[in-house]
Amino acid sequence: MTRRSIHTAELPEHKNPIPQASVVRGVLVSSVISGIDLKTGVYEPDKLAQFKLAFSYLPKLMKAANGTLEDIAKVELYFSDKGDRGLANPHWLELFPDENSRPARHAHAASLPEGCYLQIQITAILED
Repeated sequence: MTRRSIHTAELPEHKNPIPQASVVRGVLVSSVISGIDLKTGVYEPDKLAQFKLAFSYLPKLMKAANGTLEDIAKVELYFSDKGDRGLANPHWLELFPDENSRPARHAHAASLPEGCYLQIQITAILED
C-alpha cells in the first residue's frame, strides 16, 4: 500500500502540516476546502463569493489528483449557518448538472473559523 499526498498551487495551503488530499488504494479523501482567496490568504468576505470560490477549487483538486468531478462519490458540506444550504445549490448544479450522475451530499452545521461560512470535504474513487 502506498499513500499519496495531493498538493497543488491551485488551492490554498493549510496552516497545519497536512496535504490538500490523500489517496490510498484509489480512494481520495480531501482535507477541508474553503473559500480562502489564493492571493490574500484570507476568507473571501462576501458569503456568496466565498461559496463560489470554495466550489471552484473542487475541479482543481481533482485535476491535481489525476481525476475528474465524475470520480467524486460524496461531498460533505459544513456550514457556519446550516440555513445557507440553498446558497450551495447553484454551484452544486454547475459542477454536477446531470441529476443521474451526482455524488451523495451531506450538510452539517459546524463551528467554523472566524469569517468562514463553508468548508467542503470530498471522497472520490480514482483509477490508481
